[in-house]
Amino acid sequence: MAGEASVPMIKPLIGTDEATIDDKGRLLVSKKKRERLGEDFVMALGATGCVVVYPELVWDKMVAEILENPSTNQGRQRFTRLMVGSAEDDMRFDRQGRVVVPQKLRESAKLVSDVLVIGCLDRLEIWAADEWATYQADTEAYALDRQQAVDRAHRQMTGGG
Repeated sequence: MAGEASVPMIKPLIGTDEATIDDKGRLLVSKKKRERLGEDFVMALGATGCVVVYPELVWDKMVAEILENPSTNQGRQRFTRLMVGSAEDDMRFDRQGRVVVPQKLRESAKLVSDVLVIGCLDRLEIWAADEWATYQADTEAYALDRQQAVDRAHRQMTGGG
């Protein structure tokens, strides 16, 4: 998104952690990532089909960019359906550092048990371990239809083509 570099953050979200989602849908996130993510955050289905976790400040900036465009803008409508329609806000960790990944997101991202929690500076990505391996095998082709649809919608929304 345009202007993302200006989002104020104390420390970037970095590194990759192996983790497990338990039978109740709970994910234990490392203390370092929890602290950097903040108290409130948002989860959504990302452009590649993994679960993306946004700090509240980053999410608010994304929403502000979307709202700069009229609600009648077809690109905005498509983009919000794809990226915001799956979102869950006001997410928080429990006292043990776990968060329940909403079932609809777990199903969409094929998150069952073994996952990777990947720091991507301004967000975390949660990948099923086997999906990450498939993505790594061909990063350009993985979930190409969804990625292209999100990119087209964003360009249409912002007037970029």
